[in-house]
Amino acid sequence: MNNRFIIDNKITNEFVESYTKTTYRIIGDNKHSSIKPCHWFEQRLATGRDNRNCYKGVFGIQSHRCLQNTPSLPFCNHQCVFCWRDIESGSLGSEFIVEPDDPKFLVDEMLRHHKDIVKNHLPLRRYLDNYEIMIDILYFILLNCNQTHNINSLSNNIHVSKNKIERAVTLLKNQEFIKPTNSSYDSFRLDNDVNGCIGSREELEVLINRELTSPDEIMQAHSEAMIPNHAAISLDGEPLLYPRISEFVQEFKNRNMTTFIVTNGTLPEIIEKLDPLPTQLYITLPASNEKVYKKTCRPMIKNGWNNIMNSLDLVKSLSCRSVVRLTAIKDLNLNENMINEYAKIIEKASPNFFEMKGFTLQAKALLIKERLKTEKQVQAFFPEYDYLEDLALKFEKVSGFPLIYKNKASRDFLFAINWDKDKDPKITNP
Repeated sequence: MNNRFIIDNKITNEFVESYTKTTYRIIGDNKHSSIKPCHWFEQRLATGRDNRNCYKGVFGIQSHRCLQNTPSLPFCNHQCVFCWRDIESGSLGSEFIVEPDDPKFLVDEMLRHHKDIVKNHLPLRRYLDNYEIMIDILYFILLNCNQTHNINSLSNNIHVSKNKIERAVTLLKNQEFIKPTNSSYDSFRLDNDVNGCIGSREELEVLINRELTSPDEIMQAHSEAMIPNHAAISLDGEPLLYPRISEFVQEFKNRNMTTFIVTNGTLPEIIEKLDPLPTQLYITLPASNEKVYKKTCRPMIKNGWNNIMNSLDLVKSLSCRSVVRLTAIKDLNLNENMINEYAKIIEKASPNFFEMKGFTLQAKALLIKERLKTEKQVQAFFPEYDYLEDLALKFEKVSGFPLIYKNKASRDFLFAINWDKDKDPKITNP
């Protein structure tokens, strides 16, 4: 436990300040809860279109209407090597040791802060400006098609800050309107097809309106984002450690919001008592056996693996939808030799879905090398899409469970287990 961040069972202001330097908002009097808009939330605000949605889109969740949150930000009984939060200095223990804030108060505050973020920190003007900057960039490159371009040159020639250029370039790269010209991906040119068929700024605007976004769609997305309809209780920490988690879920249901809980599965006794259950419960399966589990999750509790297995045994009895998720780390908790073990575990648990999702090298997850105390380079653990797809297809063959959805941007693969593969997995009510 980091003693300077908690004094007399109270979380200090220093802890809050360490998080609010980023886009976290610490919520509540006792500072154990938080919200944070994700990458896909901003991507959806920038375009308003489904193709800039996260992997949860398969379940009908729209990223710009999703409230990513946690009621137990600093508390977790795992120290997973793939965790993207600052567990080295920001983890305050494996037990919930502060006075829990009232669930209704927490949800009210989360919604209030969410609206403030959308209105004042991710404002509509930013994304309408981004639309114009994208057109300016494409037009400038079109007029100077014999040159290569980078962030600096575009910033200097278009007279827009580097941050704004980077934001626009990210979308243009995603849409493949511009292509990299070197291995560093920091220099680019106009796509040949665009260069060959577009001759004016007006035609570029028509192209963007058709293929990427339009001002009307941006304004609609921003308006809808002010009223979230989904709560992803998954941001940080272990949410089931919050003593009033059932009431917390109920408060979202009272507002007609769907709810996902992502748990590490080490608290089967809490899962058994959840009432109401969330719309969909995710249980993380971090390994194919106990040895790999201990290396991957570095548990701070005894019997963690047995607890996860007990949680999986409960899945069949739950009245809510269920997903077992593997956060895949290359050659640590996923390789070809582990496929059979995973297939047996999933067959026995029989959730509605099994999800294989590549871990992301971002924030503190970049410390995976140090956390594992290995000489391997960080990139060695990153599972590329092709690597995951190959193993997903092997899992499908070995297990007989159909692969029903792929998301290349998120490196996400979804299998139907206790679910009709031809039935739409979209959620229709909370």
